[in-house]
Amino acid sequence: MTAMEGKLPLSSCMLNGKLIHMRCVAHILNLIVKVGMSVMEKGIDSVRDLVAFWSATPKRHEKFEKMAIQMKGKYEKRIALDCKTRWNSTFVMLSTALLYQDVFERLSARAPCVPTSDDWQFARDLCERLKMFYDVTELLSGTSYVTANLFFPKITNIYLAIRMWQTSAIPKVEEMSAKMKEKFNKYWSDVHGLMAVAAVLDPRYKLQLLNALFLKIHGCESTAMEAVSKVKDLLYKLVLEYQDSMEGEATTDGAEPRTMSAASHMDDEEEPLLPRTQDLDIINWWQYAGLKYPTLRRIARDVLPIPMTTVASKSMFSTGGRIISPHRSRLAPSMVEALMCMQVWSRADMLGPNSTFVGALMTCLDEEDEDITY
Repeated sequence: MTAMEGKLPLSSCMLNGKLIHMRCVAHILNLIVKVGMSVMEKGIDSVRDLVAFWSATPKRHEKFEKMAIQMKGKYEKRIALDCKTRWNSTFVMLSTALLYQDVFERLSARAPCVPTSDDWQFARDLCERLKMFYDVTELLSGTSYVTANLFFPKITNIYLAIRMWQTSAIPKVEEMSAKMKEKFNKYWSDVHGLMAVAAVLDPRYKLQLLNALFLKIHGCESTAMEAVSKVKDLLYKLVLEYQDSMEGEATTDGAEPRTMSAASHMDDEEEPLLPRTQDLDIINWWQYAGLKYPTLRRIARDVLPIPMTTVASKSMFSTGGRIISPHRSRLAPSMVEALMCMQVWSRADMLGPNSTFVGALMTCLDEEDEDITY
């Protein structure tokens, strides 16, 4: 914090810099999964060895492909060995192998290793658990639609799932859950406050979402209400600070509501919730529908665009490092920008407008130290 004070006055930050320390959500998830995978790795060795055998040479893979087409009529997903240091590649390997379990079993006489039914079931159980993390990682890797209100319910659901795994009848799953929960709790307190405020600013959920999620987390209504009150207090403090900064400013949005009425807009009785099934552009909603709550509108403008992950910026720096090499160190800034834009645009054309780059994201995460913050 002292180093920050020398570069940026804390008075220019929200609540005098109390919210400036935030950990990258993508890195947190990556660390949580890695510590869990350290327990589960040995349980999938037989499936990994089988995939390694049939993907080792083009001739073996050709035999496997022909059998897959013969039995299933098509071969859309190619089997491939994972990289042990990247859990997302392990998920892809397992999910693909499970699609062709009957093909592997049909070819078992030609393979040196044959997974048992228990091995396949263990792989299926692990794959189901990894899918949740994989889906959230895909959400985090989006670049054109991710806003801070999306993260709190996703991360909370992950916590609830990890806790539920502790009741598993499989000893390894219990051990994995305990390690993942310990890692999760290490970072939870640093991120949940501001993420919860962002979720409250979603007109489809408001405080109703926090009431439901905190009740599931704590299991006690009084404890849950206490947790919700802390988030409300944080929101009220933000409203007071923003109102103080807006004093004397001329507005075209109408009279400024009093502190409590502005913040109480987030209560269900103040204004009905929007349908949860609605595909909402929340930035656009606050720009127009939020005109009658100018203080909350400014808070939403500052809070919702906060990146909960450093992956996009890290990826950009990595791209720049590949373009400006020792042999191309005299490129003009405009040329560097043009090359980087062309690379991104061409990749988007190949993969589609809504594509996500989970592989690139995991590369960035592997390069980072676990204590990185933004």
